[in-house]
Amino acid sequence: MNYSKEQEHAIKHVDGPCMVIAGPGSGKTAVITGRIKYLIESAGVSPADILVITFTRAAAREMEQRFKAMTRGKNHQVRFGTFHSIYFWIIKTAYNLNNSSVISNDEKRKLIDKILLGMSLEYENKEDIISSIISQIGLVKCDMIDIENYYSKDMPEDEFREIYKRFNHEMKRFGKIDFDDMMVMCYELLNKRPDILKRCREIFKYIMIDEFQDSNKIQYEIFKLLAKPLDNVFVVGDDDQSVYGFRGARPEIMFLFEKDFENTRKYYLVENYRCDRVITKVSSKLIADNKKRFDKKLVSKNAAEGKFEIIETEDTNFENDAIISSVREHFAAGIPYEEQAVLYRTNIEPRRLVYKLNQFNIPYTISDALPNIFEHFVVKGVLNYMRFAMGDRSRSVFLQIMNKPSRYISRNLLLEEEIDFNALRYRARDKEYVVERIDKLIADLRLISKMRPYPALNFIRNAVGFDDYIKDYAEFRQLDKDELYEVLDEFASMIVDFKSYGELFEFIEEYSEVLKKQQIEEKDKKGLRLMTMHSSKGLEFDCVYIMNVVDGCIPYRKAKTSGKIEEERRMLYVAMTRARHELYIYTPKEVSGKPKNKSSFLE
Repeated sequence: MNYSKEQEHAIKHVDGPCMVIAGPGSGKTAVITGRIKYLIESAGVSPADILVITFTRAAAREMEQRFKAMTRGKNHQVRFGTFHSIYFWIIKTAYNLNNSSVISNDEKRKLIDKILLGMSLEYENKEDIISSIISQIGLVKCDMIDIENYYSKDMPEDEFREIYKRFNHEMKRFGKIDFDDMMVMCYELLNKRPDILKRCREIFKYIMIDEFQDSNKIQYEIFKLLAKPLDNVFVVGDDDQSVYGFRGARPEIMFLFEKDFENTRKYYLVENYRCDRVITKVSSKLIADNKKRFDKKLVSKNAAEGKFEIIETEDTNFENDAIISSVREHFAAGIPYEEQAVLYRTNIEPRRLVYKLNQFNIPYTISDALPNIFEHFVVKGVLNYMRFAMGDRSRSVFLQIMNKPSRYISRNLLLEEEIDFNALRYRARDKEYVVERIDKLIADLRLISKMRPYPALNFIRNAVGFDDYIKDYAEFRQLDKDELYEVLDEFASMIVDFKSYGELFEFIEEYSEVLKKQQIEEKDKKGLRLMTMHSSKGLEFDCVYIMNVVDGCIPYRKAKTSGKIEEERRMLYVAMTRARHELYIYTPKEVSGKPKNKSSFLE
């Protein structure tokens, strides 16, 4: 294989610390596998002394297969694994654990649900809150934060700290650990037991890490313990592609590396073999605006100029039509659907695109589960108002609307399975203010029953006071009310043309079936690739379409600090550099009925 001068220098590095800063499409996997081969065949290193760490099992398998192909099937016993698998192997050996000790995601969710019930904490958006709690517990452990110094992003700190303590207590009681515990236990074990640390150092004499920019604090601290005193460490990464801050990944670890490992040799792989020239040029201009980064400039090795366009559309409907039209044109020109990808910042963005792809019979796959907007608690709240207005008098539906906003109606007044407003008024007769609110609700429901869905939604939000309920709930639960309003805005833009509730509920059923079918078929399906910017990392396509490159979407409106803005810019950079030959960026003037400005990143 022909290597560039920098690649060759990196491959022939044998002893001592080395950091390879590898831009997108710069052949980092070729360098890692090439170096393993060089260590064994030219430097006389035993394969058993080499440890190669990647971030996913799939990446570890691919690396191993590439290495075996390169060495023509010679059975070199090099150890390939993820941080979790290697660190779990260490604690498994020390503590006699097995795979049944690891809690499944489903069991973890049930445990947290049980803890919330035990603390009498009720959430409308319980599934989201459970996901957030799991993520935050992981962050506390991976960032090695003292729980007393951690402030939760969506609940009072004393509430979160209590959940955290109860969770750890229950895990110990059941003899279970999760992936974050593997790290904590491994770190504590190696610090407590110098004999075990010494043995690990004897086994892992040469350590290589891929995607080093995605390391979190505790992974790095364990790695440092294992690497000393030989310091035969070889890390490959790109600070410009660090996009997993929410998982604890810290790009600054790449800057710490040189301080922690003296006399580090540094090599820059800046020759991009993937992207055509214009794509390399515009993505390099974009990322150059980040202040905290290694100074480097990507250079395309491709002779072709390639194609890059920024396309402004009136709104997201026009955007979807433009994307579908372009996908079909490219397919007709001989570019398979699998070589085309639509990328977006969050997994809620392609909702209507998916519906349209089904209408056009364009096959597609979605890498991230698409949440059903009609299952979101704020949309369900509005739909229950509509159901009740249409004549559904069931107690279960009434419970979902009776105090949204608060009308002081007690559950004790609901004695039948079917709601009778006369009986309800009679039972509340001692409280005139409650009767007044029941009368207003009756009048509101009568008006809603005569409206089309879109005006009904606006009436429920404003005249009935549903938006006020959301505001109060968001304040109480430390949520972002604007994010909840955005869900309703998106819902509004989806139902604007419906003439009746019957048509709306028929659409909801059809749309929900499409999503269910999508999840069942996903495994074997081929077609146009739909994925978030996060999920696109490490992949490449002939043709890439990036949706909604507008302020509020990218950079995401929650990104307030300079560090967060830089991570958002890195995310767009990752998305842009997935394209080999053609890159299209879409900037709708309106998203969910709200005016939007072109992303500040595009300036």
